[in-house]
Amino acid sequence: MNDLVNPGASGGLPADFLQKLSSGIAESRATTILAGGGKDLLRLLKGGRWVFGQGNEEVQDGSRWVVNIRSLAHGYICWVEGTLRGEVLASMTAPKPDMPAPIEGIPFQELRTFEAKCIAGDDTGHEVLHKINSISGIRAVDGLLAAIIQQIVADKAHPCPVLRFGTDGYQHKQYGWIDTPIYEVVGWSDMHGNLAGEVQASLPLAEPAAKPARQRKAPLSEPVAPVEPVSTTQAHVGQRRRPVAR
Repeated sequence: MNDLVNPGASGGLPADFLQKLSSGIAESRATTILAGGGKDLLRLLKGGRWVFGQGNEEVQDGSRWVVNIRSLAHGYICWVEGTLRGEVLASMTAPKPDMPAPIEGIPFQELRTFEAKCIAGDDTGHEVLHKINSISGIRAVDGLLAAIIQQIVADKAHPCPVLRFGTDGYQHKQYGWIDTPIYEVVGWSDMHGNLAGEVQASLPLAEPAAKPARQRKAPLSEPVAPVEPVSTTQAHVGQRRRPVAR
């Protein structure tokens, strides 16, 4: 602080300081994921309901969402008595950050995030941010990441998975039924919304039409991309598929 008040005392800034600062800022920005940029949070609620936004708008059954692979991030998160106390994230193009020290004795947990945009359904054009830190969610995302790696090898032009969000689950002896996420890959897209195997040049990404809050949406059944669905959740012996609660 004394140098800022009296810069002449230290002879000014080192010749390479600004260059180092500029490089450091660029690296920090490249490896920092802002909290969704104002995007609604996509969540799986107890009871198997996928919702987004503060109003818990239900995700339309069968709607398709394309993942922006540039938004894939990994890191850690810490909740203390239901309150978010710490979060550190970096793009998956960079190494995963070091795990911070526990907060009030509560260790950080693994965290994965990605952004997605609806390309088929009543919410076409709407963008969401999805954060996953449950054990079952991390396993499901790991399967999704493995599918992305395979797709990049097979078709670099269409690296973005198109998903249908589903649920599975299992019976826990203490907590009862535990809902687990399914990220069902039903197609692949390029970075501009053009689907692999589609005849049209691109999908219209129109703004969603205005509609009453929490309006019940009819299931969407028409296919988007000509590929076999791939479930990215792990199979569990004795478990059953749980339909979305209504």
